[in-house]
Amino acid sequence: MSPLRLRVDALDFSVDAEAAFAACFRDSPHAFWLDSSRPGDSRAHWSFLGDASGPYARVVTADVWAGTVTERSGGDTWTKQEPFFDWLAREHRRDDVDVSGVDLPFRLGWVGYLGYELKAECGGARVHRSPDPDAALLFADRMLAVDTAGGRAYLAALDDGSAEVSAWFAGMRRRLASLERSAPAVTRPSGRARLRLRHGRAAYLALVERCQDAIAAGDTYEVCLTNLAEASVDLDPWEAYRFLRRAAPAPYAGYLRFGDRTVLSTSPERFLAVSAAGVAESRPIKGTRPRGSDVAEDAGLAAELAASSKDRAENLMIVDLVRNDLARVARPGSVEVTGLFDVESYATVHQLVSTVRARLRADRSAIDCVRAAFPGGSMTGAPKLRTMEILDELEAGARGVYSGVFGWFGIDGALDLAMVIRTVVLSPGSVRYGVGGAIVADSDPAAEYEETAVKATPLLRLLDTTFPR
Repeated sequence: MSPLRLRVDALDFSVDAEAAFAACFRDSPHAFWLDSSRPGDSRAHWSFLGDASGPYARVVTADVWAGTVTERSGGDTWTKQEPFFDWLAREHRRDDVDVSGVDLPFRLGWVGYLGYELKAECGGARVHRSPDPDAALLFADRMLAVDTAGGRAYLAALDDGSAEVSAWFAGMRRRLASLERSAPAVTRPSGRARLRLRHGRAAYLALVERCQDAIAAGDTYEVCLTNLAEASVDLDPWEAYRFLRRAAPAPYAGYLRFGDRTVLSTSPERFLAVSAAGVAESRPIKGTRPRGSDVAEDAGLAAELAASSKDRAENLMIVDLVRNDLARVARPGSVEVTGLFDVESYATVHQLVSTVRARLRADRSAIDCVRAAFPGGSMTGAPKLRTMEILDELEAGARGVYSGVFGWFGIDGALDLAMVIRTVVLSPGSVRYGVGGAIVADSDPAAEYEETAVKATPLLRLLDTTFPR
């Protein structure tokens, strides 16, 4: 076999990412679109699209309860008895591929999600069993990359010098050049659907009070309590995602299809990015307000969030937790807070966002960093391990994909992962959507419940329904 190199061809015409995905990848049984759908975002302006049809492609799932990793390639399937993070640490970086001269942020590799129950490999307990695989990844050996800020598009593939690879580049170029530049109209993909909550309003308010009891007892000082909204309805995943990305454009949006399960995210939050040079960044979100009905009300809500001592305290607690997580793998003195209490405005909410950066020690990898920081502190509370124990007692089921992370792990050792929030998980006849919020000593239970309703806005619009009261 010839040595592998990463071949990248720049296209001399613009590409509409949505039209490209529909034409090239929509019908694939395993496909991804990491979609920077928020216009004008300077931090997240790359979109990556592909599937598992290439010659080096593999699909992997993990089961925390069984302690297994299952790989599928072509028609073959094999299962290994191995912790998932151990497997990922070994498979992440590919030193047998020449990536020199390529300046794409993602240089091919693994794409998918890590579910919340993987906390059992990161110091947490194994309590609830998820209906979803605890991780699902595909190895992308080919992709389309679209720079939404620069207006350029690129084809990338692992090249072994074969005629097949050259044929793929030529075929994709012809196919993309022939695409219509105007997308078809977007409509809501279903009729009205009724939502069910894992914890109804009264139960959720009682759980908030139990969180406050734990805080008063000194067991924790912030608890990120979550809930699950479900509906029994069949949705077309592609049409649902087209609707969502317009209703709630986000810098870390994404469409992940793994067989009959599809993850549709409009996430605004970066969990962790690590460069090939070992520079790590996390951007935790804690603090939310709805958008206003007019300019004056909207500005007032943003100003209220910026000035809220409660929200700033919640955010600072998580910033301190993230600093501690990163310090476990960082060079001494390299952890710094480069942004604190920044208000960012999205289609349905204002959010309070901070930024923490660090440089990894020479003996630590990007996967070591993920393991140190997972699950994200903005979805657990602090202190993390004790608070996760409290959540295990309070929440009546698995979080599954929700509260985990999704994104890419590049063969050069870099990665970029978003928090799984504002995310719909579809399977036949089922829609699931997680919501939650940080509970502190002075939280108002009714207000906390209303915050979960605000965070469910994209789902409510998708299903043309209301939040249970």
